[in-house]
Amino acid sequence: MRIWERLLETLRIRTPRHIYFYALIVGIVSGLSAVAFSYGLGYAERLLLHGLGGLHVTHPPGELHIESTFLDEYGLGSPYMLLFLPALGGLCVGLILRYFYSETSGAGTDSMVRAFHHREGMIKKRAPFFKALGTILTLSTGGSGGREGPTAFIGAGIGSGLSRLLRSGARARRTLLLAGTAGGLGAIFRAPLGGAIAAMEILYLEDIESDALVPCIVASVTGYLTFQVFTGPGSLFQVGELGLSGLHELPVYLLLGLFCYPVGYIYVKFFHMIRKFFSRLRIPIVLKPAIGGLVIGLLALTFPEVIGSGMGYIQRIIAGESPLPQAPHMQVAFFFLLIAGLKIVATAFTIGSGGSGGLFAPSLFIGAMLGGFVANVTLYFMPEYEISTAAFAIVGMGAFFAGVARAPFAAMIMVSDIIGSYALLPPLMIVCMIALILTGRWTLYQQQLKNRFQSPAHFWDMQLDVLNQLRIEEHFPEFRSQAIIDRRRLLGDLETFAFDIQASDFVVTNSDGTYFGMISLKKVRITTELESVRALVTVDDAAEVGVPAVGPDSSLGDALKIITECDYDKAVIVDEDRMVLGYIRYNDIFAVYHQYLKRPQGTAGGPTPRRRKTDAAPGTD
Repeated sequence: MRIWERLLETLRIRTPRHIYFYALIVGIVSGLSAVAFSYGLGYAERLLLHGLGGLHVTHPPGELHIESTFLDEYGLGSPYMLLFLPALGGLCVGLILRYFYSETSGAGTDSMVRAFHHREGMIKKRAPFFKALGTILTLSTGGSGGREGPTAFIGAGIGSGLSRLLRSGARARRTLLLAGTAGGLGAIFRAPLGGAIAAMEILYLEDIESDALVPCIVASVTGYLTFQVFTGPGSLFQVGELGLSGLHELPVYLLLGLFCYPVGYIYVKFFHMIRKFFSRLRIPIVLKPAIGGLVIGLLALTFPEVIGSGMGYIQRIIAGESPLPQAPHMQVAFFFLLIAGLKIVATAFTIGSGGSGGLFAPSLFIGAMLGGFVANVTLYFMPEYEISTAAFAIVGMGAFFAGVARAPFAAMIMVSDIIGSYALLPPLMIVCMIALILTGRWTLYQQQLKNRFQSPAHFWDMQLDVLNQLRIEEHFPEFRSQAIIDRRRLLGDLETFAFDIQASDFVVTNSDGTYFGMISLKKVRITTELESVRALVTVDDAAEVGVPAVGPDSSLGDALKIITECDYDKAVIVDEDRMVLGYIRYNDIFAVYHQYLKRPQGTAGGPTPRRRKTDAAPGTD
């Protein structure tokens, strides 16, 4: 046990380089998890949709899938099974919701965003497993959703779990959570840069988590390469030579961007309406996904294109295949529009009723259909333009997702990555920005916050310039000293002392009063295995040396940085000879900060110093 504790102390995150190393590890594990998830979904999809439902599901070249199973020999497939398969899958998901894990439903993206903002990056240990299982059951039986949301959530769970194992602070845990998200997205979409950008941008409506840029890129690229080891190289979609053929296409692309706005609004509002309807429906939760599945089954009988992720159908459109061969352009255009509308209904009833699946892939599908609609309408009225349906389908994917998710940069880069080409980046930039400008405050992901200043994850760096102007000695004539202990003190006695004063983190000194280090009882405990040597273990055996200290002339910003980065609730104050003068707490810093903000404008100097007793009462260490 002692060896394990020392190992954890050695591996603990202390610098950005540690974060980069662990982002690499998270990327590898996320990539392996994406491979395992894809194989599981591939086998389940082949057994159920193809083996029982008789439906041959197409896939793009870069999507891992299974070509055959033992059921193929028996010819059991029947199209009428498609009516009941989604309901059966929904019933299985409902059982998981009721008896195993209540947060299995949904896209996974909102859960990740909520964990980042409001749960200090914490994701429950069992969450990734049940999210993967719920998604496999939903998609392999015909539910409308994507692989990416649950895969990203699995990666986020891996990052959160690793940081928990290393006993990291909240900042490191949030960063590794995003790194895991990027690793999952980069792997499943074969998008090394797009996965990183999406993980950082999806958190906010008008901002990006730039602090996590390097870890997200490291994890996304690593996850992407790990996935390719098992699946081979290549992008998700295979496309021909595409690009902006002339300036005459720009007005048509502008029209596409404008058209994505009302459809996106309908999609978001209808999805949230259905989800709210099912949340208020007074029936057992086991039955809710099954009811949504019945709706999907009815749609699948006539329009099987709308079930699953739809990535294979997009590939067919990009490859130049017409959904209605020999039909006039206007008829093809309205078929695209109809499929887009039905996909909105199918996705809303699948995910909104309690099923598990991503919302990114359905958004790409809807956008591709809208691009096909605009292209074929243009070809009908202006055939001389020779518009490429494939190009407009690709640009439509980015435009639609940029609008409904408020993530324009992620949409541009992700779409370019999944087609393996940046040739369409100029029109993508145009339509994505149009979609973003037109979009109001509505978004597909309800847990998104407006910007970093509204996120609890960044309360520590708000108005840091003000804290950097406030000197410690100007606001603290005396420092707290109750939670200061000698390094020779027995660890068992410290636990008793900590209970008496209601403290967990302590400043450790040498016998001459100089600074030695810090110790936190949140990280160090005498377990039953160590009970026999209780009288031998001293504080210096478990204390962490190397935790920075500040001087009286340092700023409150310096003290807050140490508190947040080292994960202790106090910062040590020392003089020039490293003698410990006392400490200040997190709450003390913000008490001065708020007092500073309340002072009348134009008042010279800082707030009036408030003396602090060194013999504070219990509970106020």
